Amino acid sequence: MRGRGHVPIGDALRVRASLDRRVRVWKRLVMPEATNRPLAVVTGAAGGMGVACAAALAPRADLLLTDLDRSKLEDAVRGTKALRGARVEIVAGDLAASSFVPELAERAHARGGVRWLVHTAGLSPAMAGWSDVLEVDLAATAVLLDRLGPRMKPGGAAVCFASIAGHLGTDDPAIDAVLDAPLAPDLSGRLRAAVADEPSPGIAYLWAKRGVIRLCERLAVSWGARGVRIVSLSPGLMDTAMGRLELVGSPGKEPLLDLVPLVRPPAPGQSRLPGRADDVAAAVGFLCSDAASFVTGCDLRVDGGLIAAMR
Repeated sequence: MRGRGHVPIGDALRVRASLDRRVRVWKRLVMPEATNRPLAVVTGAAGGMGVACAAALAPRADLLLTDLDRSKLEDAVRGTKALRGARVEIVAGDLAASSFVPELAERAHARGGVRWLVHTAGLSPAMAGWSDVLEVDLAATAVLLDRLGPRMKPGGAAVCFASIAGHLGTDDPAIDAVLDAPLAPDLSGRLRAAVADEPSPGIAYLWAKRGVIRLCERLAVSWGARGVRIVSLSPGLMDTAMGRLELVGSPGKEPLLDLVPLVRPPAPGQSRLPGRADDVAAAVGFLCSDAASFVTGCDLRVDGGLIAAMR
């Protein structure tokens, strides 16, 4: 018979092994060891496209991952096979908060600087009002690039996620003048003053992503002088949680599904949305490589030809 409080040695060893594994995971998340590998910063890393991009870079870089929710970041690392053995530091915070981006920049500086920056974080029209969409998707992007740009190492690259929405609409010099000054005070107020009617979240999203595309093109000039590249990437109709939310909230997008000219068999469990997170991750993997060492100041559309079909 077993005495009270007695634990079989086999059970005790299994508990100890489980605790040891958890400690190793915790240390990897919050106490990354210094290495000679380059550092990649990925924002929005708890989202479908963000975590896919992190996984694509994990074999060749240490990772600094950020998103709003720490628990979701931890779940993303644990739930993604390619990230389980990677050297990962996670930092939860709001990129639109004035204090967070400087903290992120200092962490990157402490790690020796950034080789690759992949900025996927943002709001979709179904997630917020027009002013918040504009401030997060454009103004916060400009602040991030302003603070992390000096931390970028020669030979490095930044990839900022825009959207095919940024290729829609008509040119308006008054609006573009506002979009081209995203760091000036009161971006939303200046844009509201430039238009006749209150913008919708969808229109603000279009403007914000247009602003990101234009921002990356402008910065390519000054960044190139330091040997650093910067490009924007415009996903199309992507099968992610955000993409599905937008499809439900914007029924007008349904006809666009039939306009995508590139046809291929769907992946298991894929919705009607034709793009996949792995599509943009593969593009990011190329852009953050020596194979793209002369690619800068442009926008790469990963949309299956949708914009081409709409023109």
